[in-house]
Amino acid sequence: MERRLLLAIALMVGVMILSNVFFPPTEGPLEPVSSDSVETPEPTDAADEISRLSAEERAAQDVAAVLAEAEETPAVEEPEGTAAAESSIVTVRSALYEYRFDTRGARLVGATMLAHRNFAEGGHGGPNVELVRPDDSILAYALTLRGDTVSLGSIAFTASTSALEVRDGPADLRFEAAIGEVTFDVSYRFHPDDYRIDVSGGLRGLGDVGHVVLVGLGRGIERNEAVPREDQAAMSLVTRNRSGQIAAERLDRVDDGETRPASGGPFSWAASKSKYWLAAVVAPPGGPGIGGVMLRGVPEADAAEMQAALPVPAGSAGFEYTAYIGPQDFARLQAVGQELHNVNPVGWRWLRWFTRPFGNLIVAILIWMHESFSLAYGWVLILFGVGSRIILSPLFHISGRAQMKQMALQPEIKKLQERYKGDPQRLQQEQMKLFREHGVNPLGGCLPMFLPLPILITLFFVFQNTIEFRGVPFLWLSDLSLRDPLFIVPVLMGGSMLLLNWITQRGIQTNAQMKMISYVLPVVFTFFFANFAAGLNLYYTASNIMSLPQQMYLSRERRKAQPPPSRKKE
Repeated sequence: MERRLLLAIALMVGVMILSNVFFPPTEGPLEPVSSDSVETPEPTDAADEISRLSAEERAAQDVAAVLAEAEETPAVEEPEGTAAAESSIVTVRSALYEYRFDTRGARLVGATMLAHRNFAEGGHGGPNVELVRPDDSILAYALTLRGDTVSLGSIAFTASTSALEVRDGPADLRFEAAIGEVTFDVSYRFHPDDYRIDVSGGLRGLGDVGHVVLVGLGRGIERNEAVPREDQAAMSLVTRNRSGQIAAERLDRVDDGETRPASGGPFSWAASKSKYWLAAVVAPPGGPGIGGVMLRGVPEADAAEMQAALPVPAGSAGFEYTAYIGPQDFARLQAVGQELHNVNPVGWRWLRWFTRPFGNLIVAILIWMHESFSLAYGWVLILFGVGSRIILSPLFHISGRAQMKQMALQPEIKKLQERYKGDPQRLQQEQMKLFREHGVNPLGGCLPMFLPLPILITLFFVFQNTIEFRGVPFLWLSDLSLRDPLFIVPVLMGGSMLLLNWITQRGIQTNAQMKMISYVLPVVFTFFFANFAAGLNLYYTASNIMSLPQQMYLSRERRKAQPPPSRKKE
């Protein structure tokens, strides 16, 4: 689909230039984070310090041994020193979501978006969007102690409640498990009107031993969209390092059995994303950040296990982070901070310096129009197309005037062509000299016409990723983010282009070949745009129709500026 867009733009640019010239009108791989890299405070008494550290090291080794035993022991047998409780599901529910935690491992095993429908065929989440894949989990924990990494997935935790309703204000859920002489706890604070989760916890009773808490991001977001290939291409791990650089790694490019760290750390956040959905871990701005993220390939297609490392320096109270499990809602992600709203790349990598900020601006304008005027997004796109054309109309007027100046010089250009028909280089020099003498820019007639292209290209990517348009109907259109099932809007778009070209050609002397191109181009664009988002076609159609009056006026002025045809003497 993106290749079609590039080809369509290339055709448009080529015709613009020809018609005006010839017929004027990152860093290396990360090392795994370990507690050995965390410095301990300077000792005040060397003998006491050595004795204390030895005791803490022994405690850390004891904890690691208990955890390792828990990993190897079958689930029916509880390891000694752990909470003896069977696995059960704790449900956290608000008007927006239903999160389900398994007490074994304190893992998030289900995340249902109650305000969004599931469009995928055969999706396991039922009528609503489900973010966690079958037999997968998010926010699963593991610990790294003195170089040994062990999972807490088989540890039975005790939950503070069996069910939690989040209605009138924030609500808390706490999990705790005894591991030998120490305890591991994690607390979640949920908000009734937000998908943000405030998380804190720690390993208690271990003393001042630095360690690392590993937080799982799962194998990838569950598929929920009607077009599987678009979801497949969007499955990625996205990270933002402390210098602000955002990088994405597609999960389908991680081979089965491959293990590699994400490059560029430490990170301010790490996220598993699909086309519209997100599971993110965001570190506090003033903390040590996310030390690294590890990817491990799995046999499943478009999937890879992701695990973020949160360093816990010696002497600290524990760990904390913000989790976001929900839609890529622009305003909500922006409120989280640290540029989380840029988690979904807008445009091709080489063009993101422009499309990302410009796309964010366009999305903000569209959302503002929708909320401020209580308009359906279909009408918002029509008004946006009309408004953008009005704003650019002075530049189009300048373009039309430049074409008229070039037309006035046609007799002189023809004389030069006859005089220097055997010397193309001299002809070009004389033409440029003529343009300079009369203050004419040979490209002045087409350059302003390129201005709508950045909007069109950016909107193409905006409709690929902006959840505000997902499943939004308008008139006969069932979803503005998908193609028009009846192809009415693409045909209207092509018809408006054809009418514009016909009006533009009036008053301009062109040959039969150029006329044919001007009429074939709308047909080609109609074919390309037929599978693009209906909202994109709606915007472009409104913009074309709005430009008709101005083009009619400029065409009439061009005809007036033409000298009357000379009559041959009999």
